[in-house]
Amino acid sequence: MQLTLTSALLALALARPFHDVHPTLAVDLVGRSPKAWLKTSATPPKCHDRKVVDSNSDKFLQCPKECPIYADDRADGVDCNFECVEATPKSCSAVNPKEPVPDVDRGICRACIIYGCKTCTTEGQDTCAVCSSGYRVTADGKCENANMLYWYALFAVLGLVAVFIVAWIVDIAVRPVVNSEGLKGALNARSRSKVRMPKASGSSEGRELYPLDTNLLKTPVAGIGVQLHFNFQFFLIVWALAIGLAWLLLALSVDDALLILGTCRAKTARQNCILVAWGFETQQRLMWTKIDFVVVAYILTFLGCIAFGIRQLRIFQKVDMQNSTHKDYAARIRNLPMMDGTEPVEEELKKRLEEATGQKVVGVSVCWDFQDYEDELLELIESKLVEKDEKLNPMPLTTEDQPEPESFFARMERSMLAADAERVVAKGEMSEEEKETARREAQAQAANPDEEIVEECKEVDVVGILKSLKTCPDAYAIFETEAARDAAVESAGAGGVEFNGNTLKLNASRVEPQTVNWKNCANTDIAVKAKRVVMGFFIMLAGLALWVIAFYLPYAWFTLTFNYSYGQEPGFVAGMSFSMVVVAGNALMYLVCSEVADRTRFIYVDDREVCYMLLYCFACVFNVALDLITTYMVAYRINVGLRMKTYDGTLLENLQQFSDTFESYAMQRTLANNLYAYAFPATFLIPFLIEPVATIYAPYKMMMAIVRTQPSMKGFMAERLLGSLVFDLSRYADLMLDVMIAVLIFFFPGGYNIQMFVGLAGSHVYIYFFDHYRVLRSIQSCNYADKMVDWWTQWLMCIPCGFMLACVVFKANCQPGYFCVDGNTTVAGCAVAFFAHIILHTLALKFVVPIFGLQGESPTPTKTAPNALPAAGSQPIRSTACARSTSTSTALLASSASPARSI
Repeated sequence: MQLTLTSALLALALARPFHDVHPTLAVDLVGRSPKAWLKTSATPPKCHDRKVVDSNSDKFLQCPKECPIYADDRADGVDCNFECVEATPKSCSAVNPKEPVPDVDRGICRACIIYGCKTCTTEGQDTCAVCSSGYRVTADGKCENANMLYWYALFAVLGLVAVFIVAWIVDIAVRPVVNSEGLKGALNARSRSKVRMPKASGSSEGRELYPLDTNLLKTPVAGIGVQLHFNFQFFLIVWALAIGLAWLLLALSVDDALLILGTCRAKTARQNCILVAWGFETQQRLMWTKIDFVVVAYILTFLGCIAFGIRQLRIFQKVDMQNSTHKDYAARIRNLPMMDGTEPVEEELKKRLEEATGQKVVGVSVCWDFQDYEDELLELIESKLVEKDEKLNPMPLTTEDQPEPESFFARMERSMLAADAERVVAKGEMSEEEKETARREAQAQAANPDEEIVEECKEVDVVGILKSLKTCPDAYAIFETEAARDAAVESAGAGGVEFNGNTLKLNASRVEPQTVNWKNCANTDIAVKAKRVVMGFFIMLAGLALWVIAFYLPYAWFTLTFNYSYGQEPGFVAGMSFSMVVVAGNALMYLVCSEVADRTRFIYVDDREVCYMLLYCFACVFNVALDLITTYMVAYRINVGLRMKTYDGTLLENLQQFSDTFESYAMQRTLANNLYAYAFPATFLIPFLIEPVATIYAPYKMMMAIVRTQPSMKGFMAERLLGSLVFDLSRYADLMLDVMIAVLIFFFPGGYNIQMFVGLAGSHVYIYFFDHYRVLRSIQSCNYADKMVDWWTQWLMCIPCGFMLACVVFKANCQPGYFCVDGNTTVAGCAVAFFAHIILHTLALKFVVPIFGLQGESPTPTKTAPNALPAAGSQPIRSTACARSTSTSTALLASSASPARSI
């Protein structure tokens, strides 16, 4: 697709003679090259010789030494009329009383440049007569911020937070290492939980990590979902490079003005007059190239998306056909009646299914509602695993127990991170000594209710819990072969299977057991799900409000009150603050959307990831919309401060309609520059440079330092603190956000096209290799076995494609050979084009893509379930909430000497 795009756009360049020839404009007189207008051999102007500048004027032409500055005559009614005057307040005021300050460095007469000033004095000095709201005039004529106390308070709070963090780090650094064995065990567990290769048949050695040169485009190391994710990343990189290369070839073939159009800067009113004239004329002369380029890019991008969707579908189907995993032998059972833990549900259900379908059932996993007991059961399982591990790998004996560090930070760590108990046992297992200790701890807790005490031993009534559990509406039946599973599903048919008064429905499982959130299986009520989604949406809005109030409004207030006169712009600190606002907003939304998706309690991990990705994408788009609105307002203030005009001489501040303001070349140029600055590196790169430090290295080092200095943090407690990173598919939203921002550059002059798309591609190359390393070396083993998240991401590609079609409508308006409507109608036409493409894209993905999928059955339809290959990246038991199987409940009940019950 990318080669096709490049070839088509090159052919477009060669087809230039077939287009209508535009009238020769003033800039054409200078020559073909856009750089010709920058340096001319024009004669220096004479003093007080007024001259109207146009696109053919020399931007850098200076006044003679006797009258070294330009004055802009605003009183004669002639646009862009300048004359050279002496560098005195009197000479400047004589031409324009509102600009009495002679500025030799800039070579202009100007008004005062004072931050926060609303009205300058007429004395010819940088003094202010009236300050803007929030400022007051000082004795020396400057403006002082009346709200500095609030800023001092904010900086003081930030300083205290920084001091607290530094003091905490220093405290950890000076503590002695007293828990090296606990740290070693936790690091071993962290290593074991990472993504590893399947164990070789007949091998007695442990599973090895995948090599770093593993091709994740072809190898489903963490499930087919992750493989599709890396293919999508690669697709976007090649697409962005193709767009950038195609624009470069077009510019070199047609006119290299396309490479700098909109990128030239000006600091004075005279320079702006020249720049606006040249830019407008050049943009109009070459508009056919932009329109044709975007048309071809839109068509080929849309077709490329559909072709890529077909490829993704075929990859998924091919992997599914070539690999037999758990889901190939599993049937999902729905509408199971509610039964309690005292009944042999699995045995009865297995027997009934075999009678109804005629197929042998290997086993049945019933989903039990154990949400209220999840923490207790998992703590007990982990405690038993730790005891088993200690027996197999005993720690060396020490002569005496190591004392707990008693600093403020050490106590805070134990309070925040430590478990409720050092050891968890089933009811009846606690020794007399432990019972006595528990009584003393209870008395101490009663005497000091505000103090958190870590229990030495905690009892769990596992038998009582198991008997009190109720079944969920879902269960899973495992058959001997995939063919047997399919036959059973067909046999059950639409009529279902009668069981204890309910009609059971069977269908082939679409997920692996590792991707089932077993604790959420009771969450099947549609009304409850809808209520949780709505509540989550409002929580996300609350998070957005927090971001707006805490981060965005202070920055927006600063940028909108800045004095942009004569080309002044906020400096590096303000620019970096803007980048940090973007990063902070996206990070906050990352956390909020993740929490919302978790609280919605989806049964399948893939459904949770789709919800999370869409929520995160929506939130980030909202953030971007706010940023771009502020960018537009800042651009408007900059151009008004520069007294920018349209090509026909109308001051920007006198334009009434949004469309007129947006289409003016001055705004187009500034918005293009601001959009590019917003995109790269603030959005495309900086967050991802911070991510490995903030999410991997810093937490890892911090937890290592805490565990090795806290002797009580051992076993599963230490393993939990040092656990590997949990992988999710939120990266899809990051990628789509970048693409949406990138295509917006088509609405503006093309000088930033190459920088934008090459910056996008380069940033995504870095993201690709970072994610590659993260999957192979940093994350917990996982298995995304469905393509649902990838399908929704492909659907989101309709948004950038819709933007491109809307851009065609916007740019083609009133161009030779196209329609011509007023500004408001143009905006409406852009909206219609955008939504029309969304409908077209959705229909293509829904009905066209499946037609080209692979046809046929699995090559191993008779393979037996016990010999089926495990799903790639199977979850370790510590990270799976899997209290459902007979083996698990047997482990729990063995210590209670009770008959095994399955939960």
